[in-house]
Amino acid sequence: MSATPAEHGPAPARQRWMAWPFLVFMACSGMPLTYSLVPSRPMLVSDVADMTYAAAASGNSLNSLFNMVLLAVLYGASGAVLLRHPRDAALLVKRHWPLPALILLLGCSALWSYQPAKVLLNFVHHVGVILIALAAARHYRCDPWRLPVDLGNVLGLNMALHVAAVILIPAYAIDWQARWQGMTPHPNTLGALAFTTFWANAGVLVCLPHAARRRWHLCACLLAVSAMIGADSVTSKLTSLVALTLLLLLRGLHKRRAGPGVYLAGVALAAASLALFKLLESAVDLKWLFDLLGRDSELTGRSAVWADAWKAIGAKPLLGWSFDDHAYLIASAGMPYSSYHNGVLDLAVNGGAVAVALLAALMLSWACGYLRPGRVGRTIAPFGVAYVLTYMMHNLTEASLLAPRGQLWVIFLVLLLLGACTRQQPRSPEWSGHAT
Repeated sequence: MSATPAEHGPAPARQRWMAWPFLVFMACSGMPLTYSLVPSRPMLVSDVADMTYAAAASGNSLNSLFNMVLLAVLYGASGAVLLRHPRDAALLVKRHWPLPALILLLGCSALWSYQPAKVLLNFVHHVGVILIALAAARHYRCDPWRLPVDLGNVLGLNMALHVAAVILIPAYAIDWQARWQGMTPHPNTLGALAFTTFWANAGVLVCLPHAARRRWHLCACLLAVSAMIGADSVTSKLTSLVALTLLLLLRGLHKRRAGPGVYLAGVALAAASLALFKLLESAVDLKWLFDLLGRDSELTGRSAVWADAWKAIGAKPLLGWSFDDHAYLIASAGMPYSSYHNGVLDLAVNGGAVAVALLAALMLSWACGYLRPGRVGRTIAPFGVAYVLTYMMHNLTEASLLAPRGQLWVIFLVLLLLGACTRQQPRSPEWSGHAT
């Protein structure tokens, strides 16, 4: 097991461009490619309904020619790369077989969907981002510690643009409740971008003490913190704090060559802590805690949303309503929101118990990768485990599982597939690519 990132040399020059589709996808996160910036104004009930219907419209991903061409180029470039190495790609997919099973279930749900065209469009996007993630994983397997550096640089620049928008065009970048949203459509979206930006750059600062341009990564962390505070995103604040704690803890364990049992025990402890919190929430008055976080005990209406999700799950518990972005429920039941603000509940509504079981199997296959010393997963444990655990924590109050248009799911896919790669032999004794 590798104790330090210094043992991995840079990837061959012919493979360096394989990560570009992934990095370009990350750079475009939250940018107004499929929508136009409009001046902020108070949101009426009718406005929320219009936004919900627009989010579920069958053509909402096809209303921008530039975005269509961009995605086609990114998907096509990744696919072309993988055609040269089909066995490698097939092996990674096989090692995480629940992933293609989930995507197959998604595609098959067109058979019972209210909007089959929407399901098929989502299927294309999912296949496309898997191709992007596979190409990126094959690139970074030669130098896995380059991933947080590249991500930190790209996401830091992306976040700088959003903060600049807040300063230069506040009428467009600050909503009517004085929450920052940058160039994204919603403050919570900016908060999610701030979380990933903070995680990537904090990963460089914590795990790579000799990395170049450390001041830039520190600035990117500060930009992310300012964005999540300005967006007043409690979920992003908490997940970022937990991510930093995990980075520090896991880096210490990694330096001491802790075995996989320690990491699995950490996952079990996190699950036990969540169960304990739920127990205390039902038995003890935690109003003071919600007041401290600036939220009410209903989590800004999420409790009612979750109750509606359970009703929808009860109606179709096995295979769900289909992966049509809740188009049928919005049209027939007047669903007033585009998601159920919980990743697992949202997945259960779409794909039923089968989809949830496949997700559980996927997470189990990810965890089992740490039991194999020859896999890259053991090498990237500090920042990989920190992200996956906080990503799942983020999905307790937001829904970003199986969301191919969002960066959180795509980063998860890259870490998942990269962790399944076989470790390459060291190419040089020094990690010269990141030395100061």
